[in-house]
Amino acid sequence: MDALVRIFTVLSVPIGIINLLGGFISGIWLAVLGHWGLIGYGFLLGVFGAFGIGLAMMPGLFLFAMPAASLIEKGNKFFGYIFGLLATVYTYGILTLWCLLILFYYVSRADQDSIIPVLLWSYGVTTGPIAYMAMKEQNEFSMISTFFIQIAYLISMFAVYFGGFIYVLYIFGVTMLVGLLIQFTLAFLMDKERSY
Repeated sequence: MDALVRIFTVLSVPIGIINLLGGFISGIWLAVLGHWGLIGYGFLLGVFGAFGIGLAMMPGLFLFAMPAASLIEKGNKFFGYIFGLLATVYTYGILTLWCLLILFYYVSRADQDSIIPVLLWSYGVTTGPIAYMAMKEQNEFSMISTFFIQIAYLISMFAVYFGGFIYVLYIFGVTMLVGLLIQFTLAFLMDKERSY
């Protein structure tokens, strides 16, 4: 657990710098290149993205998260954990789909001169609403999923830039699977601690 906290702490510094400056720098860069449409779509997705993601996550809340909480509360932990895992898988699936759709949209509109600012801009457009939602929820599980989304997206940006677009699905899949397993394991351990 301490090692995980140390890894999060070390990686949060460069991620924080990219979060702070990436959108500003890439927005100016795209404006100089004349890609105003990409900037405009980015602002729209940034403003309405959290609402859209929230709507997409609603079925997971009703189908999995609420039954999980109810089952665990009633003492049926086995099925509660199964529903909890399904809720986590659903959430990670929605977040991954959101990221991949925006990444594909933006990369398909980039050219050789604009690929770097487009990738940086798309990172902010994609992860901004997710980070906003995580801050509003203020729980460690939302922060874990946000952290792994950011890591997956950053690695995917390098893959796209260096010509390995095919690897993006693998990168997201593996990174999000690691995040999902860590999040579910922590939730399980926390529940066990509360039981004692």
